[in-house]
Amino acid sequence: MNVSGRKSLYFWLGLVVILILYCLYYLSFIYGLALEIPLRARHFVKFFFILVCYGVGVFALRGSAAGWMVRLWHLIYLTCLLLLVLLGVYDWAVARTPLALRMVADSVQEFLVSPLLYVAMGLFGRYLKG
Repeated sequence: MNVSGRKSLYFWLGLVVILILYCLYYLSFIYGLALEIPLRARHFVKFFFILVCYGVGVFALRGSAAGWMVRLWHLIYLTCLLLLVLLGVYDWAVARTPLALRMVADSVQEFLVSPLLYVAMGLFGRYLKG
């Protein structure tokens, strides 16, 4: 398989895996199937989904994108994840966070699990290649 075909394969495999993870996340948390799970366990499950999507993106982008795109992927994920972890620490140690802030955190979590960032990286890389 030539280099271009292999890069394309990496990208599409990464997209399929992230789509499957997003579907599972969406069914579990957006439709409320995970409401019977205790709150702290839900935090860990959401954290796990984010880490798996991050790992899939790193693996697939390393095989299909430029090095600066992988560094941008790291920067976006690690920045958002740091903010979410700090918010989680506050939620567990100090007091329950306000509803408006929890809604923002849920949106950030959904963004990190969704294929939106991954597709944007792919389109941006394809656009810059010419």
